[in-house]
Amino acid sequence: MNKRYSNTERLGVIETDRIVTKHLGWIFREQPLVDVGIDAIIEQTEDGNPMGKFIAIQIKTGKANFHVSEKHLIYYVSHIHSNYWLNLDIPIILVAHLPETEQTYWQLICEMNLKKTRKRWRIEIPKKQEFNEKAKNELIHILSNKEDKSSFFDLYKGKTEPDTFFDLAENISCIDDSVDSVNKIVDIILELDSKTKAFNKKLIEYRKYGLSDKDQHVKASIKGYGKDLNICSKRLENEVELFSELCSKGFFAYEQAVLISYLITKDQENLISLSIPLESIPYTVDKALEEIKAMRNGASKLPQKYAVLKEAKKILLEVIDLLINEFAECKKMAINIIDKIELVKTTK
Repeated sequence: MNKRYSNTERLGVIETDRIVTKHLGWIFREQPLVDVGIDAIIEQTEDGNPMGKFIAIQIKTGKANFHVSEKHLIYYVSHIHSNYWLNLDIPIILVAHLPETEQTYWQLICEMNLKKTRKRWRIEIPKKQEFNEKAKNELIHILSNKEDKSSFFDLYKGKTEPDTFFDLAENISCIDDSVDSVNKIVDIILELDSKTKAFNKKLIEYRKYGLSDKDQHVKASIKGYGKDLNICSKRLENEVELFSELCSKGFFAYEQAVLISYLITKDQENLISLSIPLESIPYTVDKALEEIKAMRNGASKLPQKYAVLKEAKKILLEVIDLLINEFAECKKMAINIIDKIELVKTTK
């Protein structure tokens, strides 16, 4: 497995650590293993005393991660990541560090600040919202409005409830459910492929008998195939939303299980074995992507001259691109966890 290391990413973590430690006077804890949707945890202190109040941080470094305007930095995220963040019962902020200008900004990740687009979600970070000592009061306000009952933060308080382990096991099974969702998506694609072949066969037969596009038989077949495309798009869109939700829930539970193993048991052998259920995900996703990309290639060649197919084709291509983005994100997240766990094995 190739290890992924980015000096740029480290610059963001280092600068955020410096700001939290020096300017806020709070405690900065980088995630020791996995960072699927959270890179670090910061804990509020008062007169040097830890308060047991935490905020999670996702750190993104470099202008390449953002669409930069005069007043904002715009960050786009997948459905998996948005589901991950919105389903967390913890306060979480996005920190944007720009090494190019040595500027750092932040924004609260919440339902109000995340805006849905056709393919992804977007969050705007105002440039006036710099991450420095001036952010302290607003961060304290965020903490005062959020009850700290998350089992995730319990890990950093040195405690876990017995039910936590059972809940995690149940939620980790969502990863298997997401794999089932991938297989259903492939089935939908194969079904459309079969209908596409039948439609093309009909067109060949119509031409063979000298029928034009104005013939009622031809018109009916074109409308019928357009309906098939629209149904396929809707089914794929519904399934990818379910897939994204299952992935985010499963990955978060997996993240907590790894942290419990690492922070509490210190059992490296058990930690390494935890990556085994994830190892099939990159392969499964890659096989599905082959089918999806083949489908996209075929859909892009659909004739433009039929208005009913032109619109259906546009919608289908948008959904396929959404699928490709979500599957690629899922694969990246799985590999991220596997790589981090493998790193423990090599440094044992």
